[in-house]
Amino acid sequence: MERRGGDVATLQAQMESLRLELEARISDLEAERRTMVTTMEELRDDRTLMRGRLLEAREREREAEMARAQIAADYEILKDRVLKKRREQQRQAQQAMPARTGSAFASLDDIVSLGDPSVVRGGGLPRPEASTASRPPLPDRRREREEEEVSSSRRQRPTEGEQRDE
Repeated sequence: MERRGGDVATLQAQMESLRLELEARISDLEAERRTMVTTMEELRDDRTLMRGRLLEAREREREAEMARAQIAADYEILKDRVLKKRREQQRQAQQAMPARTGSAFASLDDIVSLGDPSVVRGGGLPRPEASTASRPPLPDRRREREEEEVSSSRRQRPTEGEQRDE
């Protein structure tokens, strides 16, 4: 019986050793589980934070796209206004040009008829016929001027013979 008692004591000691090992292993596993739970919670928080940031980024992207669309619409409106204003200025310039020309000549017929003394202009009275007999012809002073230039240039520059005599 002693032997049995020794075997029981050995078994009890082995059981106690196994129990302590299991408790230590359980304690390690629980610590690992707590670490994993904490890590999972941190990952969930990170995921929630990332979702929030992603939603904010999408919202900013939508706002930027809306702003781009508004800018494009405003640009088109301004471009249309500028083009309309330019067309209006060109139209006014074209309307003003005939008015400026019209102040001197009412039409192309007036321009063509400038040399025709029989055409009625202005106050509605015909112009009197231009008569060359009523005024003397203008003297031709061109020849006189040419002769004067030639003689004055001779006086200023001595000829070769005159230079040698001196």
